[in-house]
Amino acid sequence: MASSYRLQIGLSPLAPQEAEIALATIRRIWCMPSWVRKQPLGDGVLLLELRHEAALKAGESADWFVERIAAALWQDIGRFVRIVIDIAPHEAPDGRVFILEEAAYWRIMESFRLSHPH
Repeated sequence: MASSYRLQIGLSPLAPQEAEIALATIRRIWCMPSWVRKQPLGDGVLLLELRHEAALKAGESADWFVERIAAALWQDIGRFVRIVIDIAPHEAPDGRVFILEEAAYWRIMESFRLSHPH
């Protein structure tokens, strides 16, 4: 049985239409988040924040989950955006925070470049 994890994901900067694409990507490859906030940052850009608790795929590590989510988001949005993911097993008081900057984008996208489902 897969373990349940608490997740908080933040993406920025996003145009409003990119926030909708990112939300659709999360729904498609993982689940519908239980909490969503689109915070305006000015100049027509947003910070998209998502929270949810759910199981990862059976046998999937938190590291692999983070890279899989990031690759799908970057592929669907079509460019780099900063991604912050706080992930913790549901019973743990603290989790791990992944901050995916541009260097992570290039490393992860090299690995996932041939796996885009579209």
